[in-house]
Amino acid sequence: MVAALAVIPIGLGAAPPAHADSAVTVKGPKVWIPSAKKYGPEGSVTVSQTSNLSNQVLQVSWSGFTPTVYLGSNAPAPTAQPLSSHILYAVRIYQCRGTDPSVTDCYGSTLYGGDPTKGFEQPPRPTRTEVPEWPTNQVIAATGPDGSGTASIEVWSAKESSTLGCDATHPCSLVVEPNYGGDPLDLYEVLDGKADCEFHDLDTDGDGYTAADGIMEAGKQNWKTGNRTSEQCAWQHRTVVPLSFAPTADSCKVSNQAFGAAGLEMANRAMQQWRAGLCLGDSPMTVGYVPAGGEPQARAAFLGGSSSTEVALTARPDRSPPTRPYVYAPLATTGISVTYLIDDPKTGRQIRDMKLNARLVAKLLTQSYASPGMSIPSVAGNSTCLYTDPEFKQLNPETAANGIHWPTSCGGTLTVYPGVPGGTTDFTYQLTSWLAADPDASRFLDGEPDPWGMRVDSFYLKPKFAGYPAEAFQVQDYSGPAEGSAGVDFKHWKQYEWNPSLDGLGRVARNLMQYQPNCQQPNSESDGSHKPCFTQIPGVRSLLAIMDTAQAKAFSLPEASLLNPAGSFVSPGTAGFQAAVGDMPTDAATGVQQLPYGTPDTAFSRDQRAYPLTAVQYAMVPTGGVPAEKAASISQFLKTVTTDGQTYGLAPGQLAQGYLALTGAQRQQAQEAVQHVAAQDGKLPGNQTAPPPGGEPGTPESGNGSSGSGGTGDGTTPVSSSGTGGTTADGNSGGTGFGSSDGLSGGGLSGTGSTGTGTAGGAAAPGAAGGAKPGAGAAPSGNAIAAAPVGTPVPDRPGTARLLLPVALIAGLVLLVGGPAALVLGGTPAGAKVLTGARAQWSRLRRK
Repeated sequence: MVAALAVIPIGLGAAPPAHADSAVTVKGPKVWIPSAKKYGPEGSVTVSQTSNLSNQVLQVSWSGFTPTVYLGSNAPAPTAQPLSSHILYAVRIYQCRGTDPSVTDCYGSTLYGGDPTKGFEQPPRPTRTEVPEWPTNQVIAATGPDGSGTASIEVWSAKESSTLGCDATHPCSLVVEPNYGGDPLDLYEVLDGKADCEFHDLDTDGDGYTAADGIMEAGKQNWKTGNRTSEQCAWQHRTVVPLSFAPTADSCKVSNQAFGAAGLEMANRAMQQWRAGLCLGDSPMTVGYVPAGGEPQARAAFLGGSSSTEVALTARPDRSPPTRPYVYAPLATTGISVTYLIDDPKTGRQIRDMKLNARLVAKLLTQSYASPGMSIPSVAGNSTCLYTDPEFKQLNPETAANGIHWPTSCGGTLTVYPGVPGGTTDFTYQLTSWLAADPDASRFLDGEPDPWGMRVDSFYLKPKFAGYPAEAFQVQDYSGPAEGSAGVDFKHWKQYEWNPSLDGLGRVARNLMQYQPNCQQPNSESDGSHKPCFTQIPGVRSLLAIMDTAQAKAFSLPEASLLNPAGSFVSPGTAGFQAAVGDMPTDAATGVQQLPYGTPDTAFSRDQRAYPLTAVQYAMVPTGGVPAEKAASISQFLKTVTTDGQTYGLAPGQLAQGYLALTGAQRQQAQEAVQHVAAQDGKLPGNQTAPPPGGEPGTPESGNGSSGSGGTGDGTTPVSSSGTGGTTADGNSGGTGFGSSDGLSGGGLSGTGSTGTGTAGGAAAPGAAGGAKPGAGAAPSGNAIAAAPVGTPVPDRPGTARLLLPVALIAGLVLLVGGPAALVLGGTPAGAKVLTGARAQWSRLRRK
């Protein structure tokens, strides 16, 4: 027993085994040595992941390449710019069709989609067999003075790019291509128009600059044939790394879906892997899922009995009286991340460390920064952008130790505000709930200036603005200077700063990955429309976006550390999620866990480890009125994703990165939901019971007496399973106590109260909620402990509980030895079994 306790402090649950790493390192090209005008030893290329890929970002690194330098000075160039003529020896990275691609297979190449049989000898305007769907995902990167470099590239599955078509049956590849110069265009006309890639006199010469990326510009033509051959020499030094993509639900055989689910775009990446696992499993099941549309709409559709929304995914419980029998089943935990792509203006390198508090986020989401060079009354006297804000500078100082330099300008004529989803979402409600509950942010939103004198945009003050929390972001400020240049709408200048995306979180991430600011150009077109702001380029980026943590992790985006109520800055991730979930109380009426924003003196308000934007994701699942076959499918889905689907990994059926697996208490709640759905027993959320005829729905009382209470918990703390009945109209003891039959969940299964049934109006007291065994949790006759009035201590209980303190002390000593073992066991199946047993024993002791 004591040895088992030694591994308990690992956390809320053992980490499931992760999927095996698929990083690879391959040989690279021979390095070009400009000073000696010869080639040296081979380099190497490493790709962070090469199998089970989806739409995500890969890290590419290399060594033994020619350093990237500025033309003329040979000074190291820390970054490379596309089509530059003054930066030499840059590296291009492409995603290409197939594992042995030609240049016409590589997305972003000037010849992509051209005739593969002609290779580099394409006509000036080649007929494309495919038209690119997006701006290129090609990356231009620099090699450092030591010959090494790194870059991130977003790879697309067939869902994002049908022309690339990368899926489980169509492998693709990355091509890493350094430009070492040569003469691909026969500029001196000595080879009758043929490329001479070993002629390097023009690499740095003004006649050619052939070692610069500008040589690959579309339209660079051979003097004799007029055909384009500009990339031919660089292509000879390419390294090809094969990529394989994970199966998806789209790759399954077409079949009728077992049921339809909707809502919670934050759960999308987890759902896609789970759906793929279900449809590719031994007993294939097709689950329909529509993440867009908003959680309020999904909940309403589910409660209204929509045939297309038979399961609703949500992060918030519905508070209205139930219109149908259902329960909440936890699926996983994730968070909301403030992401950014900001480049150091002195080095050009991406900054990856940022701290934010709720007040700074509130400033960003209320358009409270002044527009550069504009005099606008609604934001008069305010800082022009985040980087010039004294509060931001205080949290993110520039020091010699961190080597960070923040932008000195605000990204152009318009202040750049973060990309956020439009429409009504639980995502927005939780984010704005956090802001409204934070004392500093709340006072700022109410009009109080911050310590440096900055005030909220006046259009976000009540009664013009309803205030936070809110389910949707809306642009409130459409003001601007009264006059301005012709063709520019100065009067409504601020309306162009910020545009919440009506296409949801996916578009928020897509804009950030394409370096697209979340604004419009204030100058109008001839038809009165306004184009999006110009895309930014690496080295001078200044972009922010708020999205779900799963997308942020998949795209390897920097995520800000946020200040929690305990005064610590915490980044989104497993540790911060675990701590936050441990601090969440469980709502007795619904069984749903949420962070207690604004509630003083709670575990959350004191926990320095908790990430403040952590969210548990739930499925609203029917427990009545569903045909047996459909009920069996929904219960099988729940059983699968809350057991096998809690193993972290990249393969179909596993839990995607950016999510936290269920705790022991949450798994218990999920398995109870499985049983209720399968049985169609009419169970309602939490401690709610079905009313008798004429009774009030959704309450634990009826006309035959008030129900007792078996104790409530926070979802992680074991509670007493015995309940005591209320008092009926004739004074007899009766009713139902609500508590967990095994002490793992607060307000989960029902226990029965003390014996006796009274009547009121001749109606018998209803029994325990479906799924509880008669007598479960009831105290032996004659030994029942009555529920103590509020404020009255419960009498001391004799028995093994007296051993709790000594056992805990002994366990503490054992931890000195067992701690290292716990770290080893924590992520193993064996360790998980030990932890499960230990938690069960611990729960029994505590219940004693």
